[in-house]
Amino acid sequence: MFKHLPLLSLQILTYANPLDAVRYQIIIIFAIASATALGTLGVVLLAWQALLNSSHQLCLDRLTKSGD
Repeated sequence: MFKHLPLLSLQILTYANPLDAVRYQIIIIFAIASATALGTLGVVLLAWQALLNSSHQLCLDRLTKSGD
């Protein structure tokens, strides 16, 4: 019945304590933000390792177009 409601609304509609619902929502938001930050950091570190040499110079010859 409540499949498409946001989590905070769902918890309030099911008579949960509103403060607990807000705390849970904040935890979920921080978890999503943390996962996004860690994923972005991982991509940046992998790109850094792949595109820079030991002298920290950008090696554009290491770039290739997809499909080549």
